[in-house]
Amino acid sequence: MKRRLTGSSFISVLLIVMLFGLFTVNAHAINLMFLSKEAPARRYSDEDWQYLNRAIDHTLENVDDGASYRWNNPASPASGLLEVLESSIRNGTPCRRMRLTNFYDDMRGVTEFVFCKQSEGEWKVTQ
Repeated sequence: MKRRLTGSSFISVLLIVMLFGLFTVNAHAINLMFLSKEAPARRYSDEDWQYLNRAIDHTLENVDDGASYRWNNPASPASGLLEVLESSIRNGTPCRRMRLTNFYDDMRGVTEFVFCKQSEGEWKVTQ
């Protein structure tokens, strides 16, 4: 069974991973503004995070480079735009760089991540 991290759990795990250097962080690729109090993702409910996670999976698997995918939770003001910027192969592993623009009411946050597909088929953030 696949388990998804919820909002506060996701942020906690991401901070721990970054602090302990479990993956390389490229300062130009990751904008940590999404962790600030003004960031939309800080207001996301567990349901909002489920919508976002499904949208990320869909985008990584189905959206071409240069194209985008919009998502929203009809039960809340949470929404976003996921843009696939490029695909590459790193050490024999398929990777995709994606820009995530998330909204909550009038708040807007933008981040970029590189996701690489693991041998088990899951996409993980590598940068």
